[in-house]
Amino acid sequence: MRKYVLLASLLLAGCTTSPQECDLHAQDPSFITKLSCATSGGYRQKVDEQEHQILQSQRDNKIARQDLADTQKREQTSSQKLTDEQTRLKAAQSDLAQTLKKLQSGKVNNKQRQQEIKQLQELQRQSQQASSASEITAIEKKIADAKKRVAALEQANTLQ
Repeated sequence: MRKYVLLASLLLAGCTTSPQECDLHAQDPSFITKLSCATSGGYRQKVDEQEHQILQSQRDNKIARQDLADTQKREQTSSQKLTDEQTRLKAAQSDLAQTLKKLQSGKVNNKQRQQEIKQLQELQRQSQQASSASEITAIEKKIADAKKRVAALEQANTLQ
């Protein structure tokens, strides 16, 4: 009879143990606690919770890696665009400097030439402050217009 009472008390003890009390890494759990956790499924539940946490962490890690890859790709694209814009700007500034130099070295010293030189110098100043693709495009257009005007001045100068 004592065996049955002991067995019944062990079974009841197993029912009273919560899954939170079933720590797989506990220092010194009692025999009753171990038996209770084993019979009530507390250990299995703890293992299942930890496996779920690991899977969730792996999913989160995969998402974070994808976000990082996307961010690096956007950064690379932005860097390439910036490099392209800087190249365009340097080319425009070089073209402008050549046009200005050509105009300044001209033999005719008239009012229209002086005005064109001032406009080109202002355009040169603007080109140094350009910071966007639209500003660079506008400067390129102004340089093209200025080159046409300078060519027309040279043409007029050679006809005289």
